[in-house]
Amino acid sequence: MVTAILVMLNNYFHDLSTAVFAVSAIAAWIVLRSRAMEQAPAAVRPLAAGLVKIGIASFVWTLFGGMIRGITYREYEWAEAAGREQVPVLVLKHVILFILVAAGIVVHYRVHRLLRSGETIRSTATE
Repeated sequence: MVTAILVMLNNYFHDLSTAVFAVSAIAAWIVLRSRAMEQAPAAVRPLAAGLVKIGIASFVWTLFGGMIRGITYREYEWAEAAGREQVPVLVLKHVILFILVAAGIVVHYRVHRLLRSGETIRSTATE
C-alpha cells in the first residue's frame, strides 16, 4: 500500500517536474530579454541564473522520476491504463512531454550560454 502511494506521488511529481523544467527555461529567456536586463543586469542575471538552477533540478528529477516510473509501470499503471484503453492517450501525453523537455533543453542551453558570455542582451520589448 505504501509503495503504491509512493509510486503514485512519484508519477505526479515526474509530470510536474517536466512542466517546471520547461517553464523555468521560458521564464529565464523572458527575463533575459526584458527591458529590466538593459536597465539592471546585475539584478536580472541572478534571477535568470536561479531559474536555470531550478530547471536543472527539475530536469534531474524528471530523469530520476522517469526511471522509477519506467521500472514500476507494468505493476502499477499498465493494467489499469490498458483496461480503460488509455494507452494512445498516454503515448500522446509522453510525446507532448518529450517535446517540452527537448524545447526546454534548447532554451536552457541558450540561456546558459548568454549568462556565461556576460553580454548585455538587447530587449525585444516595445519602446
